[in-house]
Amino acid sequence: MEIDEIRKKRSKKKKKFNRRKIIRISIFFGILIAIIIGIFLLINSMIPVKNVEDSNISIKLSTTKETGKSIIANLDSKTNHDIFYFIDYSAGEEDYYEEEIKDNKESLASNNTTNSTVTETPSNSVKNEISIKQIKNSDYKKVNNSKIEIENNGIVYLKYKRFNKFSEKPYVFEVSNIDKTGPEITELTTDSTYSSITVTANAVDENPEGIQYSFRLSTSSTYISTGSVNSYTFKDLEKDETYIIYVKASDKFGNESEAVTEAITSIEAENEVVEQKVYHFEVNLGANTVTVYDQDENGEYKKPVKAFICSTGKATPKSGTYKISNKYRWRSLFGNVYGQYAVRITGNILFHSVPYEKMYPNTLEYEEYDKLGTSASMGCIRLCVRDAKWIYDNAKSGSTVKFYSDSSNPGPLGKPTSQKISSNKANRNWDPTDPDTHNPWLGGDGKVSKPVIEDDDDDYSNTTTSKP
Repeated sequence: MEIDEIRKKRSKKKKKFNRRKIIRISIFFGILIAIIIGIFLLINSMIPVKNVEDSNISIKLSTTKETGKSIIANLDSKTNHDIFYFIDYSAGEEDYYEEEIKDNKESLASNNTTNSTVTETPSNSVKNEISIKQIKNSDYKKVNNSKIEIENNGIVYLKYKRFNKFSEKPYVFEVSNIDKTGPEITELTTDSTYSSITVTANAVDENPEGIQYSFRLSTSSTYISTGSVNSYTFKDLEKDETYIIYVKASDKFGNESEAVTEAITSIEAENEVVEQKVYHFEVNLGANTVTVYDQDENGEYKKPVKAFICSTGKATPKSGTYKISNKYRWRSLFGNVYGQYAVRITGNILFHSVPYEKMYPNTLEYEEYDKLGTSASMGCIRLCVRDAKWIYDNAKSGSTVKFYSDSSNPGPLGKPTSQKISSNKANRNWDPTDPDTHNPWLGGDGKVSKPVIEDDDDDYSNTTTSKP
């Protein structure tokens, strides 16, 4: 009995020792594995995530033909990293004011191919032609099912992500073949008699043969469609009467643009002609002034005759000399606002008045008016109505505009002052320099006798004063 008990005790001790040994070995190997994993993760965290490059990704767009709808970018990555993307749709908006990005015929956005799909990968050399922004990693979204829906023109940024770490440099490509912009109405001309006005419009678009035109008088809410014919004659009009005329141009995708002009019927069957001449303008970005030069006795444009206070912006050309071209009585601007007496300088950079909410002279953005003399625009040169109208009336097409910056010297005639109007609730919706006879700043009743746009809002009707 004693021997059996001794054997049992020995067996228990042996089993207990074996269990302890197994536990110790398990703990040892567990710690060892944890250390190895930790070292592996540490090494991988120190290794930078490879960038998205032509060599490790293939991109196919659903179409290279001009489209008015969204397109799909199909991504075929040669790595197992997650792909993240960001689409900068604002790039298309900035194009309104900034110089257009050069066409890259090798990119996916090219319209020159007749294939319905694209097999090429856009070259990353396009970065040299695209202004790349610093995008926060937190703004990137994960690509699902290797597809990205692109709803409008813009710049697409791609990055890899591995171990919760993003690649350093983005891969970018541009999509520019989604047409959601109406044709550009570049010129409106009128020819009047004592009872009729003929309006002719010129519009440009990527597909000019598909442009459709419509015309209407401000006294009517109905447009008269003329199809592809770019002119229309309004008949049976009153003599010696001013008429405001709208022109609308649309493309094959239904995108539209609108412009407005005015004309006067006359017994003499001719419009009053204002004699215009070539001037030279110098825009000083640093001082936010415009100086007008006329020819001196030597025929050189060195004689300063006028100085305007203005507002420039980040997309205003920093240098260079350009020639003015088209003129617009009212002009739609970026941001769903409008400007009076707009004159094109280059691309989408214009001289024009301070913006209005609508094409009514009593819808002035008075806070913006108070900013005259400071950098406040997105790129155009804002002026008070008096100064914008002077350029519109007097400067002949071909007049030159030079851009430079010198904050210490506004120009030979100095920097004019501009009154602040925001505190005057009764009149502030009008530009105090607007020569309109209804301008309350000039003793007018503040009413809009001939609205430029028909509107159901009573605040902008014919019989109400300006909206506070």
